[in-house]
Amino acid sequence: MGLILLLSVSVSLDTLGIGMSYAIEGIRIPWQTRFIVALTNMVLTFMSVLLAQYLDGLVPDLWLSIFGGSVLVVLGGKTLWNALGENKTADYDKDKSHVLEPAEGCVLGLTMALDAVSAGLGLGNLGAAAYLFPVLTAFSGVLFLSLGAAMWCSTRRLNGAGGIILVLLGLFRIFY
Repeated sequence: MGLILLLSVSVSLDTLGIGMSYAIEGIRIPWQTRFIVALTNMVLTFMSVLLAQYLDGLVPDLWLSIFGGSVLVVLGGKTLWNALGENKTADYDKDKSHVLEPAEGCVLGLTMALDAVSAGLGLGNLGAAAYLFPVLTAFSGVLFLSLGAAMWCSTRRLNGAGGIILVLLGLFRIFY
C-alpha cells in the first residue's frame, strides 16, 4: 500500500508544477476542469493496471518486476532530465481566455496520464492493491493541481523530487 501511495504521489507531482505555473500566468483552472483532468487520468491508468494484471498471468513475476522497475527508472530519469533542462509549461489554454476550459482539461488529462499509465503497467504482480493506484493518482492530481494555484516555489525542484522517487521505486522493484 505504501508503495502505491508513494508512486501515485510521485507521478502526480508535475500537476503541482502545472497548477503553480498557470497561477503565475493568471490562468484559472475551474473545479469542473480539475475533475475532468483527474477522471481522464484515472480511466487511462485503470486501463493500464488491467493490462498489467492480464499480463501477470502470462509473464513470470520476475520479468514483470524487472519490466515494471525499469519503466519506473526510465520515467524517473526522464523526469529528472526535464527538471534539469528548460522548465516550460505547455500552453493548454488554446483560446487564451485565461480559464482552462473542460475540453482543454481533457488534453491536459491525457498528457498527465502518460506518466501514470507507464507506472501502472509496472504494477501487474501487485494483485488487487494495484487497483488503488488509479484512484490515488486521480486524487493526488486534483489535490496537487489545486495546491499549485496557491503555492509559489520552483517547479523544477518539485519535478526533480518526483524523478528521484520514481528512480528509487524502480530500483526497489527490480532488486527486491
